[in-house]
Amino acid sequence: MMDAMSLRDLEYVVAVERERSITGAAASIPMAQPALSQAIARIERRLGVVLFRRTSRTVVPTEAGALLVERARRILGDVARAIDDTRATGGHRQVRIQVTEPSLTVPRRMFAAIRHALPDAAVHQMTVPRSQVAGKLVGGELTASVGPRERGPGLVAEELCREGVRAVFGPDHPLAHHDAVTVADVAAFPIVSIDPGMSDWNATVARHLARFGAVPRWTESSAFGAVAAADLVHGSDAVFLALDSIARGLIGPSVHLPIDPEWSITWFVNWRAQPEPMPCTREAVDAMRGSA
Repeated sequence: MMDAMSLRDLEYVVAVERERSITGAAASIPMAQPALSQAIARIERRLGVVLFRRTSRTVVPTEAGALLVERARRILGDVARAIDDTRATGGHRQVRIQVTEPSLTVPRRMFAAIRHALPDAAVHQMTVPRSQVAGKLVGGELTASVGPRERGPGLVAEELCREGVRAVFGPDHPLAHHDAVTVADVAAFPIVSIDPGMSDWNATVARHLARFGAVPRWTESSAFGAVAAADLVHGSDAVFLALDSIARGLIGPSVHLPIDPEWSITWFVNWRAQPEPMPCTREAVDAMRGSA
């Protein structure tokens, strides 16, 4: 029965459970949606069980499917760890750190600290869709992630630092001559939408505005990356809500103002502690703590 499934098959099953969508899973792998549907059907035929219940809106694992996903994550993590351990034994240590925007001040500081602490390791900056980060940490495909708190079996999240948020707009914007802006001020204008597939920034903004009874009105165009987002405020009435380091580092005609009351977000480092951390995790996390 060992030939009933391959590691690739296990990756397919994990992706479908994570995305709760054949289309979303296919995009994340990536592969064609019909090919993934056929692969899942083939796996189900070989095993003789139904792994997923499909509705018009979602795909939900059956009891058998949930069991297979749990074991598959463990197996894939063991394989990834075995590969890393083998490379480390041969003198080729690998560190993979997920961050949504590697050019930001905090991630750059973290990567510099890791490279200093692990001079003989290959340190890779990874950027994957937000929905995949926890699964890749659990599965051992990532050593750690820097950004929002991640939740998942065996994961640990530790606060690194806090960073303020500022409002950015063009120099001719109606708010440009204020000393500070309120949530009500910001909510009166379109807010630059950040690609929700890669970042949860829109959700973070929406939650903060909701505390003041406001609802964001997003720009029709979305952006990914600080420079692209800042471009959307030029010649428009849009507002870009940006981390302090982004706002202060923008090049070109723009104005950035503090938000009253002060708003800041928390940077976390996330890693897998159970069943055991990935190689180099301890050294990488210690380095990030020291540079926070």
